[in-house]
Amino acid sequence: MKKKIVGIIICTLLITTVLPAVGTMTEKEIPTSANLFCSNSKSTIEESNTEIRNIMLTGYWNPTGQMIAPFSNDTYLNPGGWKGANWEGRGFNIYSFFPNPGPYNGTFEVDYQDTWEDFWNITEEIKPIAIISFGAGAGPWEIEYNARNLNNWVPDNKPPYQPTPCPPDHTKPTDYVRHSTLPVQSIADAVNNQTTVTAWIDWSGNPGAYLCEYMAYLGMWYQELHNNTRNPYYCSASGFIHVNSAVALGDAMEATNVTIREVIKYLTSFNYPPDTPTITGPTRGKAGVEYTFCVINATDPDGDDLWANFSWGDGSYSGWIGPYASGEDICASHTWERGNYEIKAKLKDEWGLESDWSPSLPITMPKNKPFNFNFNLLSWMFERFPNAFPVFRHMLGL
Repeated sequence: MKKKIVGIIICTLLITTVLPAVGTMTEKEIPTSANLFCSNSKSTIEESNTEIRNIMLTGYWNPTGQMIAPFSNDTYLNPGGWKGANWEGRGFNIYSFFPNPGPYNGTFEVDYQDTWEDFWNITEEIKPIAIISFGAGAGPWEIEYNARNLNNWVPDNKPPYQPTPCPPDHTKPTDYVRHSTLPVQSIADAVNNQTTVTAWIDWSGNPGAYLCEYMAYLGMWYQELHNNTRNPYYCSASGFIHVNSAVALGDAMEATNVTIREVIKYLTSFNYPPDTPTITGPTRGKAGVEYTFCVINATDPDGDDLWANFSWGDGSYSGWIGPYASGEDICASHTWERGNYEIKAKLKDEWGLESDWSPSLPITMPKNKPFNFNFNLLSWMFERFPNAFPVFRHMLGL
């Protein structure tokens, strides 16, 4: 089984005063399924087991960088110490990344080329299951629904001032509109009900043709590229939220936490354990002979890949074998000593969720007893003719 490391990216960018567009764009290779990512991400992520998935937060201008600083494992940016390990016991490690305060250099600078490189580097490392992008705007908590594949953007602060490539997504026409796949209504309702920040959904507008919309589009594009549950690094949702810079830091942190909880709730709401399996195979056998048993049509409600573990009844197990696609038969073999046993099996999906044990299947292997041929007629014959039938006597062990 491949290690499944997944997460959420929260990115924040501010629209600032810009310079006029100058210079000449240089063409870059556009990501493909075979060569999608750049290398050498600027972050360091600890190894994670299959049960804990990673959430990545990135921030930009205050208060957005400040509100996610407690999730940074960078001691310079967060001297107070990382608090993101299995956050709130929800099964996600949370890591945050944002520029150095003041000069705002480092990760996600105000530059299309830097943002492009950082985005693909970080998603390659984090393998996000959801992407939430934040940027400074009208807010107070404006959940954007649209993002466009533009050929003309507001110039950034470094030459060549326009994205390269431009438009960024060669798979769609210019001005193509992607949509948020976040649980936008749930986020808006939760922020409004649980905080003093006003949240709303902008169904018809756009994020502004600058780095905010650029980041929003990259995230929604990434989600489509990885929107396949058979992908070991499946991405379920992506979207963008504009936050007003006047929102107090404490309120922004509270609304951020509420937003993350709603996204996690959405991600886990459709994850169900595999169905309880049915095991088939022989019910009688012989000691020392290998027999095969199968879980028939092993099924996961979410269509996740499955692993099976067989309990052979003699204290031994098959261990987790797989992966198999949902609906396939999963078979394993075992050899017993003499005796009667109850065989069971259970399933596990790629999220680590386990089914109940199957109903027991009994298998009986009676002890092999030598047949006693020493009945009266044979005894009389061997006593009457002691030198006769030597081969027969030897075969019978008499």
